[in-house]
Amino acid sequence: MFLKPYKLRSNAPLKGSESKKLRQRLEKSFPDTTSEQLNLLIPSKGAVTQLKLTTHGGTQTNVFCVDKLPMFFELESGDLAPTLYALWLVPNLLPYYTTFREVLPKLSNGADLMLPGVVPVGTGMNMYGRHRQGQLMAVNLVSNHSAVAIGYLPRSSDDLYMCGRQGVAVKMLHIFGDKLWGHEPTLVQQVPLKKTTPLTKDDFPELGAKIDSQKKEVNAKLTLADIVAATSSPDTTVVDSTIPNVEKLEISERNSESNCNDESEEAEITPDSQLKNAFLAALKNNGKNLHLPLLTSNFYRLYVVPEAPQPIDLKKTKYKKLSNFLNEMIDQGFIVVREESKGVDKITSIDLEHPEIINFITDFKPPKQSIEGEAQDQPLFRSELTETYIVTDETAPFFAKMNYKRGEGIPTAQIKKIVREYISKQNLPKADATGSTIQLDETLEKLCNLKIASVSQICSTITSKWNIVTKCVNSKV
Repeated sequence: MFLKPYKLRSNAPLKGSESKKLRQRLEKSFPDTTSEQLNLLIPSKGAVTQLKLTTHGGTQTNVFCVDKLPMFFELESGDLAPTLYALWLVPNLLPYYTTFREVLPKLSNGADLMLPGVVPVGTGMNMYGRHRQGQLMAVNLVSNHSAVAIGYLPRSSDDLYMCGRQGVAVKMLHIFGDKLWGHEPTLVQQVPLKKTTPLTKDDFPELGAKIDSQKKEVNAKLTLADIVAATSSPDTTVVDSTIPNVEKLEISERNSESNCNDESEEAEITPDSQLKNAFLAALKNNGKNLHLPLLTSNFYRLYVVPEAPQPIDLKKTKYKKLSNFLNEMIDQGFIVVREESKGVDKITSIDLEHPEIINFITDFKPPKQSIEGEAQDQPLFRSELTETYIVTDETAPFFAKMNYKRGEGIPTAQIKKIVREYISKQNLPKADATGSTIQLDETLEKLCNLKIASVSQICSTITSKWNIVTKCVNSKV
């Protein structure tokens, strides 16, 4: 309804009596709201204005703003519908349907919410609630409770259930990032982050499993006395003094070979590929933490430039300008960009499931300490030895698909879990009737040199190709 620019016919402030009538209309339209919630929506000292608009489709409507922020708009039936700003203040104005993050770019492009994109609640006739036809609905994401869109039901919830998860679930009226949301550019707000914490099978362990795991953790911890005794024993000095020089020579040879390989790879990188790799690395490393919408200039300056090993010169690339490069990335489906005003472009969504992003391999960057040597200056109260496997060049193609980076450490206990998640995500078929062996895909086949293997065989093969490191983690009691 507001995806395309609308025509503003008039903008007039409401008198005190007109504001009271608007408040009475809200009480009738939303009877469950309290007086405190109504005061949030329409403060007694707030400046309430009425906008008369003509949408791009020719529909005439009224929008009511509070302190220049659109809060409600009228439907063709004369009913009032809340905007996203109103729902962010009072979330319980409307019932919600939940969808997936990947659906939001489709909605931003003008699509309605389809039934396959709705996360059902419960089973049977109540899986879509108990709502009448024409009921106003808010839409949120599985990762965030805050509303991102508003629409209405073209059919009742019972009819939606009988459709067999096919067809339109919610007809969109207003969505995050549209022209109504950006009516006043100086006052636009981002979606409030209200994360959900869904329960998993790990939250319901078998009886006694938690006690056993606690016992294992206690047995695995080394006390300070054990460490002092071990480091003060004469055997340790003998071992340290008898390290073969051959190991040092092998390490130096590996370092020299890796440096030569890195230099040859850097020499082959063109300015175009350097820019593209920095762009993919920025999405891979920071995509889940970006607060959208984000200015394209800020995204390039804060996220793309730091990922480049060498300074990026756009004039040396074929694009010459940042806008030309981003237009190509939009055409390839990486991002969605909307123009709020002339010269102001913002990234509204990112497709983190894009095949190039999933298969892109980037190096792990450990967090920097605020003060160098801070950990050494602090007194040692407790230490833990943790066996960790480091992702190498050989295993990086496999772990990149599970969002692990080259050089990142993974605990031993997580190996089998990651392999099982990969098998489930890729839908690898079972090779026999018992299901003990799996038919490997191209990635695992290259890594394991096998076409059929069990989970334990895959884990042992992968771990044999990793670098194993034992970390001593110090922390206060």
